[in-house]
Parts: sequence; C-alpha cells; structure tokens
Amino acid sequence: MFKNKLKAKDVMQKLLTQLIMFVILAIVPVLTNNIYILHIIILSNIYAVFASSWDLISGYTGQVSLGHSLFFGGGAYLAAFLTMWYDIPQHITLIIAGITMAALSLVVGVPCLRLSGPYLAIATLAFSEAVRSIVLAFPHVTRGDEGMPLRALAFGVTPNYYISLLLMFILVNIMHFIANYYFRIPFIAIRENEVAAKASGINVTKYRLLSFVLSAFFSGVIGSFYAYYMMAITPEGLSIDTSLMPLTMSIVGGMGTIFGPILGAYILTFLTELLRVFIYRIRILIYALLTVIFIVALPGGLFKTLQDLVKTLEKSIFKGSSSQH
Repeated sequence: MFKNKLKAKDVMQKLLTQLIMFVILAIVPVLTNNIYILHIIILSNIYAVFASSWDLISGYTGQVSLGHSLFFGGGAYLAAFLTMWYDIPQHITLIIAGITMAALSLVVGVPCLRLSGPYLAIATLAFSEAVRSIVLAFPHVTRGDEGMPLRALAFGVTPNYYISLLLMFILVNIMHFIANYYFRIPFIAIRENEVAAKASGINVTKYRLLSFVLSAFFSGVIGSFYAYYMMAITPEGLSIDTSLMPLTMSIVGGMGTIFGPILGAYILTFLTELLRVFIYRIRILIYALLTVIFIVALPGGLFKTLQDLVKTLEKSIFKGSSSQH
C-alpha cells in the first residue's frame, strides 16, 4: 500500500482553515434571509463536490473525462426511480446512487481506460451521450425533456443549505484524504509519467480504474442530492454542458488540489447565476474561454496562485522581522 505521510502541523492548519470556512458559511443563513443568495451557495456546494470528484481522476491521475455527467445525472435519475417506484428513503438513495454509479464506472472504465488523451475524453463523452439518448428515447419511463419530479430531501432553503454544506465538508475531506494520503504516490506518479510509474512497479491500470470508480461514486452521491434539491431531473443533467462544468471549475480553481475546485465552483456558480440574464445562453462559450485563459496564463489555477502569494508574503514578513532584530 502506498501511503503519504501527513505532517501533524499541516493537518492542523488545514483543519483549522476548513473549520473557519465552515463556520463562516454556517452563519450565512443567520445573517441573511435572501433565498436567492442561499440558493446560489447550495448550488455552489453541490458543484464543488462534483468538481472535486472530477479532479480526483483528472487532476490527480491525468485522465481527462468529458462524460462525468453520466455519473452526476445517472445518480440523479436513479434517485428519482428509487423514490418514485420503490419509495426508498431519500438519504439511503444517496448511498445507493453512489455505489451504483461506482459499479457503472467499472463497465465504462474497463474499456475506456485502455485509451488515453483525447481518445479517453471522446470515449467517456460517447458513453454519457448514449445514456442521454436512451433517456430521451423512452419518455413513457423517463418523461423525456419534461423530466422526472421528486420529493424534496428537506423542505425549505435553510435545511437544504445545511445539508449541502455538511455533504460538501464530509465528501471533499474524504476525497482529500484519499488523494493526498492513501493513494497520493501512485496517483501523482501516473499523472507525471505513466511509463516511469509502470517501471517502478505501480499497477497503472489498477490505480487509474480506482480513481475513476471513486470519482463516479462521489459524483453519483452529489448528483442524487442535486435532484432532490431541485425536486426534478431532466436530460440536461446528462448533457455535455454538465460534463464541462467540473472541468472548467477545476481548471479555474486549480487541478490536483481537491480544494481548488471548490473555489472554482463558487466563482463560476455565482458568476453564472448573478449574470444569468446576460450570459446563461453562452455559458459554455464562457467556460471554454476561461479554460483556455487559465491553462495559458494560470496553469496552477487560483488556489495554487493564492498559496504562492501567501508563501511569498510570509517570507517577506519573516525577512522583515529578522532584519529588524
């Protein structure tokens, strides 16, 4: 087993930072009763988990998936079916959706992960589009473009706000632990140089598939919650638009960081929602432009840029205090 040693100081710093952010977000409903602002933050929390799950495969092992809407939308549709047909409690369907999407990712991953680069991206996109076509082809079952209605997991914006916040906090931290402690060495080795990773004894196929399965699980869980929050799911949840969201959010926030995609999710969700009247119809174009701009100008994303800035400030402050003594 490849494990990365965690320094107690680093762990405490990260936990303290997260706790501060969690408390700040937790008191927002106390400070404002603006339903629209709370709604945007709920969506940001949902997309933050979705983007972090995409980053688990693309940011850490270097595999580009353009079909992650398959697991997000698939989890949402599965939640709808389980609730409508079998009356299974909503909180249980979250786990069932995650496990089912993880199982589905094995079916998709075994043939797709033999490919790499643009071929892998195209193959994953083909799978998600195929499932979307099936959903549209059977409107008597899926209700086609109209979508499937669901009962809410919790009624009212505030309860959903805290559920989304708790889900984001728990799921992102689990992903962070997996990516930066349990499997960091093989994941990063594969991302940096697949040939060298194989030569060092790392089972590349195994770890690529593992990251794909884990990513699908978290996408399925948060996709099912999204359906409950919106109280409906439509084929748009399986579209290329949905697949491009986590990609852009991860690149803007910073790939290979888990927490970077959270920053990207908040920025892009607020930007899209607050300027919905002006940019919603061309949001995919804007996502594409932002992706290109950040790849060229800020390849590390905003999260790493901010980290570098903080380190630079700390060094300058430390040097200044040292020179005074």
